[in-house]
Amino acid sequence: MIKITVPATSANLGIGYDTLGMAVSLYSHFTFERADELQITGCPEEFQNENNLVYASLVDALREWGEEPFPVKIDIQTEVPVARGLGSSSTCVVAGIMAAAALTGHTVDRAELVRIATAVEGHPDNVAPAILGGAVCSFTPEGGLPRCLRYEVSDRLRFITVIPPYEVHTSEARKVVPQQVALADTVWQMGRIAGMTRGLETGDLALIAAANDDRLQEPFRRALIPDYDGIRATCLEGGAGTLWISGSGSTLMAVTDDTIVAKFLQVRLREAFPTCETHILICDTQGAQIEYL
Repeated sequence: MIKITVPATSANLGIGYDTLGMAVSLYSHFTFERADELQITGCPEEFQNENNLVYASLVDALREWGEEPFPVKIDIQTEVPVARGLGSSSTCVVAGIMAAAALTGHTVDRAELVRIATAVEGHPDNVAPAILGGAVCSFTPEGGLPRCLRYEVSDRLRFITVIPPYEVHTSEARKVVPQQVALADTVWQMGRIAGMTRGLETGDLALIAAANDDRLQEPFRRALIPDYDGIRATCLEGGAGTLWISGSGSTLMAVTDDTIVAKFLQVRLREAFPTCETHILICDTQGAQIEYL
């Protein structure tokens, strides 16, 4: 039996639409073993079949290597909510690929995992940090393989994560984002992406706050999150440096460099938004992990 643990991720990091992502300390845990027939536990019954994303990703990886699919027993225990902008699908994809390798004796490095996971997921902004840990800027050259630039994130930073009790599906969130933007807005984004990555590395909260001023997607996606304005105001008034939509939402992530501020802010958020789930997270530096039981 093998156990695979994959961290949640926050894509975009406000300013880096479809390019930046960060692994955070919220996890999905998966166990796998060969079986006589497919068995999946720990998820809703409607997903306990061959269309389950974990199993489908395992099958995709096997076929990539010329291997025939085989039945397995999978148990899923996750802290990562579905369709909330925390990379739940990426945790499933990464776990399935790693299990395919482990159960067939393949040795794959992280670059290979990113390549296959990107092919399954369609883009690397969530799967890359889930595999590599840290913050990652990723892009795919025309006709080439994904390129991933990994950044360390200061251990002083705390990410106050607010998860509303409703979903925002990526397909809906993409519909509201304009397909063409002005040159001035493109220039606006570029310098701020560099500022965000440097701010995360150094723990410079003022730089992170100054850089986090997106013009490409957050002004449009915030309308899909009814609690956006209230949560943002509470976080900024409570001492957070800035706040962004995690992925396509509905999760919102505020940033501070003070653990006491984070604790007080969590209390305020729980009082003001009792239906929301609230966590104080750090950047996960390890990425996906595997162990034999």
